[in-house]
Amino acid sequence: MSYPQGGGGGYPQGGGYAPPGGYQPGGGFPPPQQYGGYGAPPPAQYADVGKRIFAYIIDALLGGLAALPGIILLIIGGVTMASQADASGRIRDEAAGAFVGLIFLGYGLVFLGALGFALYNIYLLGRDGATLGKRWMKIKVLDPQGQPLGFGKAFLRELVKYALANVCFILLLWPLWDQEKQGLWDKIFQTHTYNA
Repeated sequence: MSYPQGGGGGYPQGGGYAPPGGYQPGGGFPPPQQYGGYGAPPPAQYADVGKRIFAYIIDALLGGLAALPGIILLIIGGVTMASQADASGRIRDEAAGAFVGLIFLGYGLVFLGALGFALYNIYLLGRDGATLGKRWMKIKVLDPQGQPLGFGKAFLRELVKYALANVCFILLLWPLWDQEKQGLWDKIFQTHTYNA
């Protein structure tokens, strides 16, 4: 068996083969690969408005499920009230009192369920950048540094979003014609919605 001359550690001279591990004969390691060429990660892409709308619909449906116990209680109260009415449509005082109690309890459960779900979604948006609907649609809301917003900023962003929606529904459609697919609430808080 013959070995190459020159004491190159068993590797041929003249650059025929590179030793394992990236070590370069003569000392040191090669410089780290720079981004921008072949194999570079693609730039983040803004999420389609269609994905955002579907995420909103999913969140709305899940919010409705969170309010469902209160809705069921309201239905039970209505059916009970209708069954207690006599032929002329009058209701006894005891039945009316029970009905009013069920109505208040039902609306309270609707409010608490919807509020609890909304706060949980805002918590997820602040922590991960995605509500449950956004997670299923594989989109994220991030700040200019590519980080999630945190609970406070996410809460204020959602508050402004719903306030603008109540002023004029058309404002919810702002991302349709915006170059960076931002809503006004995104512009205020300098956020973007990206594909995850």
